[in-house]
Amino acid sequence: MQSATARPVLSRLFGTTLLVFSLFTGPAALAAAGDNGPDVEDAVATLKTKLSLSDQQASELKSALTDFTKQLQALVTKRESAADDEPPDEFIQGVKHAQDEYQGKLKTILSSSQLQSYGELREKVIMEAMTDIAQIRLYDLQPKVNFSDDQLKKLTPVLADSMRGFVKIAWEYAGKRLRLMQKLRVARDLKEIQSKAEMQVQKILSPEQYKTWQQVKEQAQG
Repeated sequence: MQSATARPVLSRLFGTTLLVFSLFTGPAALAAAGDNGPDVEDAVATLKTKLSLSDQQASELKSALTDFTKQLQALVTKRESAADDEPPDEFIQGVKHAQDEYQGKLKTILSSSQLQSYGELREKVIMEAMTDIAQIRLYDLQPKVNFSDDQLKKLTPVLADSMRGFVKIAWEYAGKRLRLMQKLRVARDLKEIQSKAEMQVQKILSPEQYKTWQQVKEQAQG
């Protein structure tokens, strides 16, 4: 059985996977989603307005979202009862399969323009969530590195963009057995994201602050 501390982590992973539902409330919905998942009715009501859905489309979308939620909840429940040393491959593949199935349904429900708007809304919500997480991390780092509130505001989008890049790559390759060339490509892409972020951070912080920033990172990695 998994430890009690692992359960909240899985619940947050479940919430992140269901970011689409937080379209109607913003990133705060992630914290409120919990083990029971978000409110499909509210999500559909908001999407109906934002995407100008017909009654028929709203009904079909509600059915698709309900199925998607049930699939993910079942996967999380099964994963939470698994042994600590059990690889997460089955869980990851299950989530990816559920997402692919849901996306396939979306393509039959929404028009091409609605589907594009849906994707833009979803990406906006994901970036809002990344921004919130970045701010929390920076609030923790601020007394250690001693950067100003103005510097914190400038650092936030840098860290949020970096995390979004990491998440995209991590999810793309999660659960896959990578060949050597794929591993090298992933390593290169991750390094590019990190290098770009560090260059921006270095421009925002003073030399002394950046030195401390690096030291704090090394300590955390250790």
